[in-house]
Amino acid sequence: MLGTENMWMIPHVTIPGFKMGLKHFSFRKEKGAENMATDMWLLEKTEQWNCMTFRRYGWAVPQISFGYGQKASWVEKETGQNLSQIIRRPTGGGIVRHGNDLTYCMTLPRGSIGEQMAPIEFYGLLHKRWGEALDEQNISSALMPCPEKSKAGIPGDCFKEPVGRDLMDQSGQKKLGGAAMKRTRKGVLIQGTLELSDWPNIDHGIIEKKFITLIAADLEESISPADWPDALAEERLSWLTIYESIHWKKDRKST
Repeated sequence: MLGTENMWMIPHVTIPGFKMGLKHFSFRKEKGAENMATDMWLLEKTEQWNCMTFRRYGWAVPQISFGYGQKASWVEKETGQNLSQIIRRPTGGGIVRHGNDLTYCMTLPRGSIGEQMAPIEFYGLLHKRWGEALDEQNISSALMPCPEKSKAGIPGDCFKEPVGRDLMDQSGQKKLGGAAMKRTRKGVLIQGTLELSDWPNIDHGIIEKKFITLIAADLEESISPADWPDALAEERLSWLTIYESIHWKKDRKST
């Protein structure tokens, strides 16, 4: 389960011809606002470094996050929690309950293979590779088919309302994984989660290792370990202030 695992890293992989690279950061377990601030810090850094980043992270306390476009008052009513307890993500999507899920962040620099893919194509590729990683742990899965007509409106409860190319169980009835993307001039931020509560003893680190190896090969990037800088807390402080703010949670305002 998250929070009890070793902070391992994947050995450096060198593949001729790969130019941008993928920085792989170690597991961190923090509160929701800190997690959101770190993800945005990575998005800023992916532009500076001109490379992909990836991290898997945990939650210091069980917490609910909700999507950028959702109405705060509806989320409070739906979850039974007030805004001081929950966190608004910088990405879209619906309500997600965190605590024992496998939560991850990936960033893509402009000009990279992943950034140039159509969003729905990249979304499907992500979940195909997570599905293959789960398959090695004897967890069968399938991709949710895309509907003939897109559903309008903002998602409600993420794991109760699967959409096209979400990761589902083998029966196609239960959602196992979803993600949301934020595209900016700095690059692309992906925030995703796998709900694996039916397998409480599974090692999330092993699943992560397989996934990142597969996706790096797809995107023609080499993987290298990356250390969290001592200055992380200072460098992400402006983001942390935003995500802790009631103004952000209520109205998406930075102050």
